[in-house]
Amino acid sequence: MAVFGTGQRGRTVLLLHDEKFVKNRCSASRTYWICSKKDVTVCRARVVTGLDKNGLSRVIKCSYEHDHSRKFPNKNASMVIKREKSLSMDST
Repeated sequence: MAVFGTGQRGRTVLLLHDEKFVKNRCSASRTYWICSKKDVTVCRARVVTGLDKNGLSRVIKCSYEHDHSRKFPNKNASMVIKREKSLSMDST
């Protein structure tokens, strides 16, 4: 079941299947939602809602599975790799 609410910054959010979506854009008859974690992950999950004949918002389409792997790996991990490479080069 889809539940509409207000996020901490006052924007409309959609909760669907225990995942949060934020409004991306609107047309005359439809509203397009994107995963709220899209900016920091590679998630491409999308939802489209529209009004039914009774004027209630209904989910029209869901696409993609959620993928919350990070876009940018942990910065500390890359520093450790660089450090190990420099140490191994020093020992040769």
